[in-house]
Amino acid sequence: MKSILVVSVVCLLAYANGSYMTKDVKYGDESFLVKQKAILEVLQHVHQAELHTSLWEESKKINIEDYQNNYTNEEAVKEFLQLYKHGMLPMEEIYSLHNEYQRKEVIALFHLFYYAQDWDTFYKTMIWARFNVNEGMFVYALTVAVLHRSDMVGIVLPAPYEIYPFYFFNDVVISKAQRYKMQGFYKMKKINDVYTAYIPSNYTGFYIHTGPEQRVGYFTEDIGLNSYYYYFHADYPFWMGGKEFGLYKDRRGEFFLFQHQQLLARYYLERLSNNLGDIPPFSWHKSITTGYYPYLHYYNGIPFPVRDNYYSASVDKSYVVEQIMDFEHRILETIDYGFILQPDGSYVNISSPSGIEYLGNLIQANGDSVNTRFYGPLEILSKHFLGGNIKLHNEYRAIPSVLEKFETSLRDPMFYQLYKHIVEYYYRFLNFLPSYTTKELDFPGVKIETIEMDKLVTYFDKFDADITNAVDVDVFDATTMKEPNQEKDFVIYARMPRLNHLPFTFKLNVLSDKAQKATVFVYLGPKYDQYGNSYGVDANRENFFELDHFLIDLVPGKNVITRNSLDFSWFVKDRTTYFELYQQVMKAINGNGKFPLDMSEAHCGFPARLMLPKGKKGGMPFQFFFMVAPYYKPSVKQFTGFDPTLSCGVGSGARYLDVLPFGYPFDRKIDESVWFTPNMKYYDTLIYHKSETEITPAVS
Repeated sequence: MKSILVVSVVCLLAYANGSYMTKDVKYGDESFLVKQKAILEVLQHVHQAELHTSLWEESKKINIEDYQNNYTNEEAVKEFLQLYKHGMLPMEEIYSLHNEYQRKEVIALFHLFYYAQDWDTFYKTMIWARFNVNEGMFVYALTVAVLHRSDMVGIVLPAPYEIYPFYFFNDVVISKAQRYKMQGFYKMKKINDVYTAYIPSNYTGFYIHTGPEQRVGYFTEDIGLNSYYYYFHADYPFWMGGKEFGLYKDRRGEFFLFQHQQLLARYYLERLSNNLGDIPPFSWHKSITTGYYPYLHYYNGIPFPVRDNYYSASVDKSYVVEQIMDFEHRILETIDYGFILQPDGSYVNISSPSGIEYLGNLIQANGDSVNTRFYGPLEILSKHFLGGNIKLHNEYRAIPSVLEKFETSLRDPMFYQLYKHIVEYYYRFLNFLPSYTTKELDFPGVKIETIEMDKLVTYFDKFDADITNAVDVDVFDATTMKEPNQEKDFVIYARMPRLNHLPFTFKLNVLSDKAQKATVFVYLGPKYDQYGNSYGVDANRENFFELDHFLIDLVPGKNVITRNSLDFSWFVKDRTTYFELYQQVMKAINGNGKFPLDMSEAHCGFPARLMLPKGKKGGMPFQFFFMVAPYYKPSVKQFTGFDPTLSCGVGSGARYLDVLPFGYPFDRKIDESVWFTPNMKYYDTLIYHKSETEITPAVS
């Protein structure tokens, strides 16, 4: 988004162009609309083979072997065909990326999509795969391919919770949707000639309470947050790497660690708002105190595994614990020694700040790690052990726990306990680095004089998600020439309360001794711990959540920098529903409008609804941290090689505003004797939580 910057009348107008999400808008042309319509249709009711008779008949005429010359990597095609002829995961079986056999197959399918040399080949491959490979594999491989192919830039994928509602909405909602369909929407009125059902949806803790962790279920089970995490993986899959994809250019290892640290910080703010304390620790050798009952089931009817309170698998999975401990010891020794052992026996020095990139790749065991064999798949093993899963003796019969699905993992309180454990490696490394000095923190000639901010108010409002894909529908006969949603003549929404906040503005009054570029950092953190004790500066540094980071041009003298929360970088609004997307596409194809393309709903953006923690009715103390720092421009100018109006720029090496470490200046241990410089300032505030009726006038 483009930022809004106001400078006092005695100065010239400054500007900010450092934000990631732009407000620019473009419109899809004819060729784009053809692609957009096709992708929306193949992702509709993916478990129904004959939903679109024309596509079904078309798929029967396609033989991938006949198109081998139409792929830029023939070896990849041969590998896929070999797996397919041998026998891949059957239809209707549960797909798990954490299963090594299934992972090999889905990567091969991704390659088939990725290496299609043109749209025609991609389309034929997509139509064939839609009816011939496992549905879960198809959705995942297609999603990752669309996000990484240069000719798919701007394509809008339906929200994950609308493609697979089973992963986001509990059994109560899904079963009610199916009953509506089976009963023919009896006595229900049509809206715009379409039967429209609204099903109340709540969070798991509403039905059963297994522990205090469920107080924050509205946050951990938020469909926008879980979609964000799913797409974070799809942008940077742990199995993908190398020069071909260029993910290393984006500092993926450091980004991986920082993203999880930020999730933990944001989660902790929500815990404090609900009278919960620190994220509790756990032990590999003791029972797991925190249980989780997901109340979700897969399409084929198999429920997600349940983990009881005081769950213990240390006996049945002792071999897994031994592996985990081995990998942990190796990673800890690497941090302490300051070097990584490579497969050929040589070493990589990671004792400098840049070493965090190597460490992040190592911990994730991703495609750019220098030694995945020795340091191992720590994440995969940990999720398997903690998720409450069972050992199955058939590579095609996996039942992944919520921890083992990227769409659902944030729902489980154990996710945060696990990644708190992993992020400790991050801080173990960072704490070996020297604290920033006054010279490194200060911005000579620049001072934040005063700060003004609006009242901060949160509330719950209602959000509707299209869950029509949760029910089977009648086969769509293309000969009728009707749109899919008109043919089935109904749409089902799940209506749920979701945390939101009123927009707010802050104003920084900044003095500068000369004209110069600068970056502004904005963080939100706790003021007190769960016991009401005031935090020390260093002890609190892990708890700050980054809200904004943008570029400004300072002018000599007074600068009044005004910024609205609607313009914060990295935050996006709620997704347009599938029903509305399809209508927009069809209207544009028929010449009745344009299909807008912008970053307001970018898949890589954090839900703007969750910018602020809930707070409390009478107001809860928090603190903002503001810092105006010198601008350290990156070696590759931001937005180079991609259109920021359409793309997140993954793999471009030009996503970021500057070269400062993620989390700066909280990434290093804080020496309070040199910390407080004129260019930074803390601001105490209260966050009030109100009912929707109390804030309705302000919203309207």
